[in-house]
Amino acid sequence: MWSNLSSIAVYIDRFAKKLGIPELRVDSEKLTSVAGVLVRPDFPHADGLEQASPFKKAAYFFVWFVGERPILDGLKPEILGGDITGIPNHQNVIFAYHLAVDCLEGARIFRQDGQNVELTNRIKVSYHFYRDFVEAFSSTVPEDDFKKVSLLFEQLAYRDNDASYPQSI
Repeated sequence: MWSNLSSIAVYIDRFAKKLGIPELRVDSEKLTSVAGVLVRPDFPHADGLEQASPFKKAAYFFVWFVGERPILDGLKPEILGGDITGIPNHQNVIFAYHLAVDCLEGARIFRQDGQNVELTNRIKVSYHFYRDFVEAFSSTVPEDDFKKVSLLFEQLAYRDNDASYPQSI
């Protein structure tokens, strides 16, 4: 857990600086809670955390981070635009989304059809999608939104990496 906590904290710090935010208030208890969730034995996959796809792992992190709301400071409108920064909890959605997308880049997928796929292309979305994503998941409830976010990350990564299973429906 402590390794996860350290990695998340470093990511938050570096991403904040990249956005031009020299200091960001973070609730350390909530951040510790997020790191602790990532090592719980009741990960919602039939075969556990180790056998889960990277999409499920990224989604699990995302929903718990957004749900816990560890970043206390909203982002200023000049950073991303006032239409996003006016959304409650936008800062947690933004940080969690970017961390999840960064983790998916380069991830390996061991598909049931025997093919192994590396996600070499980063997920890219339009500003319109990004804004709607922030709004749609700003009030995330981990137990309710985990599968939705997992499916969304999967489809975005498959689209940008031409890695989808053959379409059958």
